[in-house]
Amino acid sequence: MNKWQSTAVIILVLIGLVAGAKFFLAPKKTDINVQMARAKGNPQARVNITEFIDFQCPACAYGVNYLKTFFDKHPNDIYLQVRYFPLTNMHRHAMISALYSECAARQGKFWALDDLMIPQQSQWAQLLSPDPVFQAMATQVGMNTSELNSCLASDDARKAINDEKALGQSLGVGSTPTYFINKKMVVGTKSLQDELKIYFPDAK
Repeated sequence: MNKWQSTAVIILVLIGLVAGAKFFLAPKKTDINVQMARAKGNPQARVNITEFIDFQCPACAYGVNYLKTFFDKHPNDIYLQVRYFPLTNMHRHAMISALYSECAARQGKFWALDDLMIPQQSQWAQLLSPDPVFQAMATQVGMNTSELNSCLASDDARKAINDEKALGQSLGVGSTPTYFINKKMVVGTKSLQDELKIYFPDAK
């Protein structure tokens, strides 16, 4: 093997190593249908909804209440999963509310906390710090306070939220609430209502 051939082989090997590093280090997209603690309903339901949410978003709160009505009427026909999409440039408590929700999910209390957090959104959204309110809610739903505070202080919970927001952005999400209904992207509560009428003609 001459000098030119040796150089060519070395270059090809280096290219291969760089390409391999990029493949293994690149963030992997999470399957939008993955089972998780922030899901409820029938996994085999005919309507599968993934919601990207900012907990301080008023339209998101309306959407949560609207979907809750559907669960009451069609408990076996909907499977709902919640993903984080905090709009930190618009809502000052977007990240902290997502952190409490993620930490609640890790204790199996996501929906219990959600049932308190969403109806009181207009109150805690006005506070300089919503921590005392969220701590009281966490105690009310039976969360372990020590585990909660460790979770809030960890980088892991924040990374999980940011990873989900990055996932949403990779799927084209730019605002909240955004829904994927049977994998079709639907933006806003009005569009949510219109889309659900396709599956539920009695929807209002």
